[in-house]
Amino acid sequence: MDALQIGLLVVGLTLLVIGYRRNNRNLLLGAAVVLLACGAIPEFVAGFHAGVSSS
Repeated sequence: MDALQIGLLVVGLTLLVIGYRRNNRNLLLGAAVVLLACGAIPEFVAGFHAGVSSS
């Protein structure tokens, strides 16, 4: 789980830097989506696990 989160963080930051340097809105949008996913994945997995274990 931590490896996935760190990987998404690295990918997001890389897209952010490349998108900023090339002035490319699509890369900046991709960076925003990846960084959002990086922050949301732990909560999603915890909720999914709680839902599966309670049923």
